[in-house]
Amino acid sequence: MKYIIIGTLILVVACVVMAKLITYKYWTCIYTAFGHDNYFKVIAKLEREGVGFKTKTPLQLGSTDFQNRNKMTQYDVFVKKGDEQAAQRAIHSA
Repeated sequence: MKYIIIGTLILVVACVVMAKLITYKYWTCIYTAFGHDNYFKVIAKLEREGVGFKTKTPLQLGSTDFQNRNKMTQYDVFVKKGDEQAAQRAIHSA
């Protein structure tokens, strides 16, 4: 019984990882922001221009400075491959 549960958990994790890899195949990273302030500025510009996006936050291993974590967090912003030019115009507009 124990091995069935472990096998099922491994299968579920593998399915989730594969689904994420497949969905990110059609998206491209157009911006990497560090800190909450930069992240919110970028996504506000994308939202204002109607550009859809996804955000991925890589793991921040080894970070023990909890007070400054919001300044150090990395945000990778993805858009659909067909929206790259519109996203770049939105991000670099005033």
